[in-house]
Amino acid sequence: MFQTVNQSKASPSENFDIAQLTSPETKKGFLPNIYILGEELSLLRSTIVSSENLKDFFKNPTYPESLKLEFLVSLFPGTSLLLKSFLKVLTERSHLSLLPEIYDEYNRFLLAFQKSTQVKIITPSILQESYGVSLLKTLKSLTSSTEVTLNLSYNPKLLGGLILEYNSSSIDASILKEFSLFFNEV
Repeated sequence: MFQTVNQSKASPSENFDIAQLTSPETKKGFLPNIYILGEELSLLRSTIVSSENLKDFFKNPTYPESLKLEFLVSLFPGTSLLLKSFLKVLTERSHLSLLPEIYDEYNRFLLAFQKSTQVKIITPSILQESYGVSLLKTLKSLTSSTEVTLNLSYNPKLLGGLILEYNSSSIDASILKEFSLFFNEV
């Protein structure tokens, strides 16, 4: 990371265009590709949260941070220089255990940059294909996004309807909720 800063010929007074981050013409080693960094952070997050033992290892303050860093670098030897530098900074500050939360925030910023939204839909059964186009159009207007990524899950206890979750908001339009409200009134 520090080597690339020294190689830069840009003066501090020059304006920086955010499109340079994703441009294929970007010089290798000068500016990182924000999507590759996101993928690397995603792999680290998935690895840590997929195992209770790894979660405990990273949250345990009795293990030295240098050991945790050594483990990550040996597990992912092909990570970018930028990510390795970032992991070193986290190690120095004893914050490697925060990698899952860091990825979540990074992903949130990346989605905002792309004008994209992740929407979680919980349904009692498989959605019919005919609902797809109108559902996506409605979700794009509801979330004011140009792109919507759907994470679909099933819960047969809902009986009917669906639950939408996006940007820390939840819309419960399920029959289970209606039954719960009805029985609470009785």
